[in-house]
Order: sequence, then structure tokens, then C-alpha cells
Amino acid sequence: MLTIGGLHTSKNLVGIVLSGSSSDKVYIQLTEKGEEKVHEGMLLLIHGLRREYLIRVDNIYPRSTLYSPQSPLVMAQKKGMALNIIDKMDNRYMIAEAVVLGQITDYGLRDVNYPPLPGDQVYLFDPEKDLKRVFGVELGARGIVFIGSILGYENMPLPLDIENITMHFGIYGVTGSGKSYFGGILLEKLSNIPVSNNVVAALPAIVVDANGDYLDYYYEYVEEGYFGKYKKVSRMVFPTSKLIHEKYGPIYPSVEPIHITLDEFNSREIAELIITYKMGGVSQTTELQIAGLTRALDHVLEENYSITEVLINENLLHGVLIESLKHLKEEKEIHPSTYNAIISAVKKFVSDLYKHYKILSTKPTINNERIDKIVNRPELVIIDFTSEGAPGIPLIVKQLVIGYLAKALYNRFTYYKLRGEEKYLLLMIEEAQNYIPSKSYPIGSSIAREYLSLIATQGRKFGLCLGLITQRASFVDPIVVSMLNTHFIFRMSPEDTSYVMKLSGGLPEALKRRITRLSRGTAIVMGQMNKLGHPIIIETGRRTVSHRMGKTDLTGFLEKLAKSKQSK
Repeated sequence: MLTIGGLHTSKNLVGIVLSGSSSDKVYIQLTEKGEEKVHEGMLLLIHGLRREYLIRVDNIYPRSTLYSPQSPLVMAQKKGMALNIIDKMDNRYMIAEAVVLGQITDYGLRDVNYPPLPGDQVYLFDPEKDLKRVFGVELGARGIVFIGSILGYENMPLPLDIENITMHFGIYGVTGSGKSYFGGILLEKLSNIPVSNNVVAALPAIVVDANGDYLDYYYEYVEEGYFGKYKKVSRMVFPTSKLIHEKYGPIYPSVEPIHITLDEFNSREIAELIITYKMGGVSQTTELQIAGLTRALDHVLEENYSITEVLINENLLHGVLIESLKHLKEEKEIHPSTYNAIISAVKKFVSDLYKHYKILSTKPTINNERIDKIVNRPELVIIDFTSEGAPGIPLIVKQLVIGYLAKALYNRFTYYKLRGEEKYLLLMIEEAQNYIPSKSYPIGSSIAREYLSLIATQGRKFGLCLGLITQRASFVDPIVVSMLNTHFIFRMSPEDTSYVMKLSGGLPEALKRRITRLSRGTAIVMGQMNKLGHPIIIETGRRTVSHRMGKTDLTGFLEKLAKSKQSK
């Protein structure tokens, strides 16, 4: 590096520190290269005489003494006579205002107790040299995945600490912001996690796919025979899907019908499921129904029957459960109107879940044995809630499936913990507001909310990791959002911005201002997985597996339409 006039010249030099800086904030005059390369939200380095600093640019604004109120040419400007003079004397320049994030040391980023000095040089990162110095890790580090690129750099990925995925994460953004696409990028990274020298492994995962954003990984597995380090990629669909032949079962590899049982739940929980399914929510008016049905279901268990078996067997349904309800009515332990409401709820539940949607079974798809296989293989399971995988299935039935899944996972991981077995699994849910709604969301209630809330508050102790993806964060239960400790924030609406800021601990004002205008594929990353420890903006990059769902050819369609009309 050459020295000219006391200043270092380098291809990465973008600015000079000005006077008036402090341990918290610095003011920088940008070089010509800096004016071209530097923009708000970008990370830069300060090379001082004895110290190095990491800074984030919060504001950039222009300055010029010739255009100031004190300009000696102010009167000439008034008369319109100064333009030619100013063009020749142009002294316009850019000032960057930046926050000092920390002092770079051999031991990582440390607190700053001595400010940068006037004249210190400001540089762009050198990805080959600065990655380890800034983040404390290098490519291939154990338990670290690198994602996207820090805003302003083409090849400066952000390291994510996989150990902290157990603290749960959220991905938020309006439609078209790139949140679901990024969910796939993250899943690709989790399929190839460095665990030791030259050894990578996959995190077992179950993904609830609402719009087909993750089916590419199922097709990749079927067509190529692999996806990352997953031993298997399965696709679960409703038995009414065309992917399941009524007589011969699944017609594609690794497709499984969704069957659930109620035997994972106690009688009170089952009563709540049945009554809630009919009423659309639990209220004071349904509590008598729940209590009455709970007593009848207790009787079923005392007779050593499986509740699921009783519900799907016409003879047992009438001979055991309904007879028990009649007895309670005759003994005046439940009111006749309550009895009638319970009977109506039970019949609707059985008619829909068993006869029409065909998901109620004594042999569930996801049971303890299946969970063991997912965790130990490891496996990626995609719960297909698209129109192809869940044709005509109402939201409340999907909620029931997610509620069952969450309960089954929680019970099994509690069992692992009690046995001293360390297991991990990621449950990632698209359209999370449909399953863990806040009070402000129009659907009001969800059968799945209680069990997913349990995972959010307790699951981290057992190795259950929760990942929620939503376009309306304010429609997700605030208690659950407050349990998420890593946030990937894409372009959001103003009301959602304030909601996430409140529950996540907030962002610096300069970054908060950008949330509503982030470009597609750009996100702010904050929280426990972020190795930097400070919120940072990244370009998320592209998936390695082609995203079929995101492709359209409207122009091609219109071209064919136009040609077909011309031919006529």
C-alpha cells in the first residue's frame, strides 16, 4: 500500500474520518470511490493508527460551501450569474454518518472506549481477509452456515450460528418481498451444516408448505435421488388428494397420506378439539359442552377403549360414547340442550374428519415411530397444504392437523429428554398467522395455537426448533413472537414494523426507516443466530435448487394467444 500526502491509497479506501467523532458515532468524508460504493446500512472498517473499528453507515448527506447560506457567491446566485463559476469551482462532497459497532481485536469484537481519530482511513471489507477478523469464524467452521451477502458486497456472507436455532426464528415480509424464497435458501443451508472437518449433516425438519414454495426439494429428491444430506424427503398430503389413489394408495415416490389419531391427547383435550371444531372457538358458552363430553370420554377410557377407535366405529360410537352421554343427560348431569349440542359436534367431527376428509385413523402417519425415523435418518418432511396436496380442505381441518403434529412432537421430545437422549428437529410453518393467530386476526381462534405456543415457550429445552414465516407479523400471537430470538425482516407494512420492533427489542432508527422500502431479496437479520451481534442488512442470494413455483410466463401465454387469433 502506497502513502501519498500522509494518506493511504487503496482500492478499498472509501473515506476519511472527520473531527467531531466519538466512541459511538463517526463522521466521514467519502472519497469518489466511496460516493460510488457506500450507501446507508452498509458495514465498513476504520483503520486507525493503533485500533480498528467496525462501523455501520446510518445516514449519507451532501455538503457544499458554495451552496451554503454563507457562500461568497450568494448574491451572484441570486441573480443567476454564478452557475458557470460554480461549475468550475465545484466542491460538492458527501458526508456519511456512521455508528461504531465495536473495536476489532484478535479476540473478536469488543466495546469501544477510545474513539476513532480525525484522518483515520475508512475501508470496504476484503472478504478474503476480513471475514474471520470481523465475525470470528471462517468458511467451513463447525456449526456455522453462511448465507447471502452483506449489503454492498458481492461475496461477504453472513455467518449464522446453528446452535442458536433452538431459540426459534421468524421470517416476516409482505407478498413479493422474498421471505418464502429465503425460507428455501435457509433450508438448503440447514441441509449441509459443517459438523467437523470435511463432514456435513442435515438438521431434521418438518415444513408446512402453504403455497408450494418447498416442493422443489421433494422433486429434487425424486429426480436426483438426494437433497443435501437428508436421507429422505417425504411429501405428506390429504388422503383426498389426487396423489393418493383410492384403491392403491400413493402414486408417487415418498408421498404419504396424512392420518392423525386422537390417542395422543387426553379426554379434556379431545373434547376441546371436537367442540372447538364445531363452534370455531372456545368460549364460556361452550365450556359446559366441553365438560360434559370430557366426562363421557373418560368413561370410554375406563372401558379400555381407544377414543379414536370408538369415533370411527359406528357401533362403538353409539354403543359406548353416545350411551354415556345419554346416561349423563338422564341423570341430569348435563342439560338436554347441552346434550344435543355435544351430539351435533361429535357427529360433525366424525363425518368431516373420518368419512369426508379421511384423516382420522387408529394408524396415524406421524406417530412416535415415524418421528424417530425423521430425527434419526435425518429426514425432511413437507406437509403439503397446497391445492394439490389439500384439495378443498378448510382451514380448521389444517389447524387440527398442525395441532396434532405439534402435540405429537412435543410429547415425543419430552420423552427423549426424560430418557437423556439429545434430539433436534425444526418445525417450519408458512402462513403462521393461520395457526397461531393474534386476537386482531379475523379467524380469531385456532385449534393449533395452544400446542404451538407450548413449543415456542418450552420446546427449546427439548431440542424442538420453531420457525415461523408470515406476511402479517401483527396477526401472529404476540407471546409466541416474543419467544422468537432470531428475526429475518423483509419489506413490511408500517403496522407490522412497529409490532415486530416492540416484541423483538427494536432496531436502530436508521434501519427501522428502511423496513418499508427494502428491495426484494433484501433482509435485516437480528438476534441470536447472527454472529455479528448487531442487526445487519443482507442480500439473501439465490437458491441452488430451481424454484418452479415462482416462475411465470405471462408474456409467452399472451404471445400464443395473439398468434392463435391471427391465424383465425
